[in-house]
Amino acid sequence: MRGVEQDDSYTSSVSIAVVDSGVHVPHPHLPSVAGGVTLGPEGHESPDFVDRIGHGTAVTAAIHEKAPDSELWAVKVFKSKLKTSVPVLVRAIDWAIDRKIPLVNMSLGTTNRLRAPELGPVIERAFKAGTVVISAHQHDGAIWYPGALPGVVGVVADMDQPRDQLG
Repeated sequence: MRGVEQDDSYTSSVSIAVVDSGVHVPHPHLPSVAGGVTLGPEGHESPDFVDRIGHGTAVTAAIHEKAPDSELWAVKVFKSKLKTSVPVLVRAIDWAIDRKIPLVNMSLGTTNRLRAPELGPVIERAFKAGTVVISAHQHDGAIWYPGALPGVVGVVADMDQPRDQLG
C-alpha cells in the first residue's frame, strides 16, 4: 500500500491512551488532554503526567494531527530516560482497560523476547475487553515486544515514508 493517500474522513472521536513519557499540556500543537497518570515501579501512581523528555508530547501531537477529535489520555511510564520496566507497561495497559479506553498507543517496546511471556496475558486481557493495543513492532531489523505479539497491531517505522501517506 506504499504511496496510498491517507483518507482523513475516517477520523472520529475516540479515546486513546498514549503510553509514553507523558504530555506537556501547554504545547502549541495540543489543545488539551483528557487527563492522565504517572505509573512507576512498586505500584507508584501520581497524577503528574508532565513530559520532561519530549517523546510523549511529540507522539501525542502526531496522533492529534491525524485524529483531532480524539480524547487523549497521557499514561506516563518514563521519567528522565526512555526506560521503564515490563511490570509498569503491564500496569499501563491495565490502566487503560480499567477505564474502557478502546485504543492504547505504545511507541515503545523491548527487543528482549524473554520478556514477551510477561506481556502476553495483559494483551489477552486487552483483546477480551475490546481494547486495541498499537505498538512498535520492528525497527532496523530488530523485533520489538509487545508489538510482535498476537493481538497487537504492530507498527514498523519507515523513515522514507511521507507523513501524509500510509505505507
